[in-house]
Amino acid sequence: MSSATRTVVEDFFRHVGAGELEDALALLAEPLDWFTPGDTTLIPWMGRRTTRDEVRFFFQAAGEHMTPQSFEVHRVVVEDDAAIALGHFKYVVDATGKAFASDFALELRVTDGLIDRYRMHEDSYTIALAFQP
Repeated sequence: MSSATRTVVEDFFRHVGAGELEDALALLAEPLDWFTPGDTTLIPWMGRRTTRDEVRFFFQAAGEHMTPQSFEVHRVVVEDDAAIALGHFKYVVDATGKAFASDFALELRVTDGLIDRYRMHEDSYTIALAFQP
């Protein structure tokens, strides 16, 4: 199971990194337990998602409001159906011109070949500050 989990997770990151959103979304189960912490009044794409359409909104809205500087996955640790991706990202908020960066740990679970859990652990306070005028 570990090798199948690793393949799905690596394929998801590859598709997201290449801008192949529909291919990435095809690797998500429905319903999905997706959570990215943050101020949802300031950054409406943060929070909980349960469907592919909601995750599509997450990626599209983020892309409309931020310019990526870097997104690097340094390591993926897999045990059975669980994967932890460790990395670092940096973005610039288009409206404010402010940059933010954070290390992250992303918890994923793969069931029947699809990601059914996605929990981002990042510095959401730093992100919120970058969105404030």
